[in-house]
Amino acid sequence: MSRTRANLLLLFAAALWGFGNVSQKMVLVHLDALSAVGLRCLIGGLLVLPFVFMEKRLPLGPDYFSSLAKVGALFAISITLQQLCYLGASVTNASFLVSTATVMTPLAAWFLVGERPTASLTIAAGLTLVGALLLSDGIAGFSSGDLTAVLSAACYALWAVELGRHMQVHARPFTAAATQ
Repeated sequence: MSRTRANLLLLFAAALWGFGNVSQKMVLVHLDALSAVGLRCLIGGLLVLPFVFMEKRLPLGPDYFSSLAKVGALFAISITLQQLCYLGASVTNASFLVSTATVMTPLAAWFLVGERPTASLTIAAGLTLVGALLLSDGIAGFSSGDLTAVLSAACYALWAVELGRHMQVHARPFTAAATQ
């Protein structure tokens, strides 16, 4: 793939991601946060459901259901907090703050699995904190929606680590996706 094509695909993916954040805020005009989350998960689950039957013959490992329940619960908490953050935060702040999960995930892996972060990640986490503070005029400028977005990002980071652990042991990605 050419560099230009890769950059255009990345730009397209970023645009879809941004439009999705705007949609999540706008849906709250018509639905409450939990209904929006439920509808979003129902649609996603139904779209993945046909692929679950392809995995049906794969054997289940030990502790499969408890691991799947943990992953599903973390996802449910994360996505619900994300939807709730749009009630008290701007789309810009909420989108940025929820995306801080990308730098929180290696930190979550450090706490949960003992995987030490690199120096560049530590710098990235620090710069992300500075960016979050600049977005909201400092700690005093954080709204309840901003704090909910940060909490959502932390839960997404924990979810990503747990999902990775689940997939390494049990595989069955479509079943995991449909469960969430």
